Amino acid sequence: MNKFLLGICFICVINISFSQSKKGIGIRGGVNISKLTNANLDSKTNAYAGIFYQIRFSDRYALQPEIGYSNQGGKSEEDNSIYIEYLTLGVTNKLFLSPDLGLYMLVTPGFDFDIHDTFIGLINRNEDEGNDATFIDFSLSFGFGIEFKNGIAIEARYKQGLIHVYSGSFHNFDSELYENKNQFNSVFQIGIAYKFNFTKKD
Repeated sequence: MNKFLLGICFICVINISFSQSKKGIGIRGGVNISKLTNANLDSKTNAYAGIFYQIRFSDRYALQPEIGYSNQGGKSEEDNSIYIEYLTLGVTNKLFLSPDLGLYMLVTPGFDFDIHDTFIGLINRNEDEGNDATFIDFSLSFGFGIEFKNGIAIEARYKQGLIHVYSGSFHNFDSELYENKNQFNSVFQIGIAYKFNFTKKD
């Protein structure tokens, strides 16, 4: 009986904590400055965009699952620029350093799927060969931001890929460089977000 009552109390506490959390769906987007490590390429500027669902568990912590699009790769003056388009899935953990001012730091583990190798890529079969990128990349992002009371946020992230980008021969890269070193995604992101608030303020 005591275990039953304890279980009921536990469920009630969980239910109350979720009901009092501030929730909201939102959109985010901005600029990618990307490159591939250990490659004869310069940084490339392109875009990222996505949607998220934020759950604010307390004044100090929020959990934010995300899905989006990210255009990465590197640039070459010899017309060998690399464009890798990813479908991104991540879970952002926000730690608010100053809840009153909305300042926060974030950590985002995530998976990036090369769009060319997914169902989305089936709509474009005009190319004789793809970008040769590995199908999936596991990444970690770190950053800071500020979230205003009107739902707008400004943030900057550094995203590091942890899986070797190429599993086969890679275009015109120097063969010795390719054989001795791996290439990883390295991306700096800066952008804005807007969260639609689903719960009324107390």
